[in-house]
Amino acid sequence: MRFFLLISFLLSKCSHRVFASSFVQPAVWDVNQMENNTIELNLDWLEVDPGFGGPAYETRVLGGSFPGPTILVSQNTTIKVTFNNKLTRQSEAKFSSESGRKNDISDPDTGNLHFHGGHVTSVLPGDDTTLVVGPGESYDYIIPVLEEHAPGLHWIHPHHHGSTSLHVGGGAASAFIVRDPPGFLPPQLEDAAEKVMVFQDIDMFKLQQQALRANDEKFRRSMLRVIDSKVPGHSDLKNRFVTINGVYQPTLTMTSGKWQRWRMLFAGWRTSHLAFRTLDNGADCEFQLLAKDGVYLSDFPRPVGELLIPTGGRADVMVLCNSVGNTTYSAIDREVMTVVVEELEGSSMKDNDLIPWAPEVLPKYLQDLTTSKVSPGCSCDTKFSGEGDHSYVNGRSYLSGNHYLHSSYLGAVVERHLSFEKEHSYHQHVYPFQLVSDNFSSNYFQMGDWHDSYMDGDRSAAIRYRPTVLSGKIMIHCHNNIHSDRGMLAKEYVLNITNGQCQCDIFGSISGSGIVDDVGPILQPISAPNSGASRSMMTILALTGSAFAAVI
Repeated sequence: MRFFLLISFLLSKCSHRVFASSFVQPAVWDVNQMENNTIELNLDWLEVDPGFGGPAYETRVLGGSFPGPTILVSQNTTIKVTFNNKLTRQSEAKFSSESGRKNDISDPDTGNLHFHGGHVTSVLPGDDTTLVVGPGESYDYIIPVLEEHAPGLHWIHPHHHGSTSLHVGGGAASAFIVRDPPGFLPPQLEDAAEKVMVFQDIDMFKLQQQALRANDEKFRRSMLRVIDSKVPGHSDLKNRFVTINGVYQPTLTMTSGKWQRWRMLFAGWRTSHLAFRTLDNGADCEFQLLAKDGVYLSDFPRPVGELLIPTGGRADVMVLCNSVGNTTYSAIDREVMTVVVEELEGSSMKDNDLIPWAPEVLPKYLQDLTTSKVSPGCSCDTKFSGEGDHSYVNGRSYLSGNHYLHSSYLGAVVERHLSFEKEHSYHQHVYPFQLVSDNFSSNYFQMGDWHDSYMDGDRSAAIRYRPTVLSGKIMIHCHNNIHSDRGMLAKEYVLNITNGQCQCDIFGSISGSGIVDDVGPILQPISAPNSGASRSMMTILALTGSAFAAVI
């Protein structure tokens, strides 16, 4: 434990500089090897140089590195995460407590943590993203990873309403893996070499625009240094780069005829798919999709030509290169990685074709719902529309406090009809959902697949999920974090009762039995940002350590 914390401390005081473009993986923090299953994650500034060719720049990171360390945990483990906000309040920065700024880019030095994709409680001290951890403050999260939690790839990132785009866009993200238990995977998969790949979309122009809106001067000046450097090629890319594990255009070496498992996390914050595809396949490499958003497929192996990973989404892919040579890949229409494939040495044999496999037993929250009857009153519409000052869920901007969109209860079969005006991504906390429609653009999406992040252009979708044991808030939002910071965010609530009634389009307060946490005060809707209208004062609900929980 002390070793890892020392490394984190040293990294936070040093620069992250790339001296070669070789593929590297983030450091691994194995929670089950830590004293009392406790880790510390600091949100702090770090000077980074991913190898774009321009000057180094400062950005906010988690755990002292860019990206943060990979957090590895076993099922049936309670993680204790001390989150330290090491940032200092910038006096010129804009704050959400100012008049009319509730749904806007603000609070650049305020944060919290979200365990994205984790089937974990949203009740404090769990993953409640309405928690506010101000500059210089700390909070002790307690995150039970249940015995029935499916093994899979997720991630951790700050999620304070107003500053999520600045933090995630700047690179504050860590992979979070619930490990496969011994004997869970067939030998063919268990023996394959694993590569964790954290893809980060560094859009200098968009970031400096958001920083300007929040008066986040330290970050804005940092972005402008890179933009103004006018390195050849930057203008062609519009100063938007993609890094893999903090490295720009790395080179990965593989052996021909040997399967690898790539665990791909798109730690995105804009509206786009990763769109990971082959540019030049000189090594004759192939993809076979294994899992999405931390849930194994029922029809593995699924051949795919392009990985349409939505922003915030993940994919586990088995990769085999059949020939000696080089293969290059692109993501977000930019070259991002080269694979150099070397000859199989000695008497080693080429790996066999993949054998179909799926988990024999699924946890209750992942039981198939494609043919299930939806519980009475539990089929609701959810529409994302607009942008900027008009970023809406079902025609309304986010309102804090005791204000909810839909509600459900434990054991209900819940259905949502998702629709999108323009391209928006849908992300849901706590419970993954199953696709129960089939109008998709490629076989990357199929009826019966499970996701927590969905985007397929502007195509609508029907989804279902069943709340099982976790009650409380469920945040839903566009994972274009500019849109969510500016209002494309809403709360649902799962009541802690089993014979309940669902409600759609509440647009107001909830009360009665089944509420397990503070749902917040009843507030009146506020005017759009910069309108000059007054807003209600933020209501403090609970003091915990030196951080306060506020419904935002």
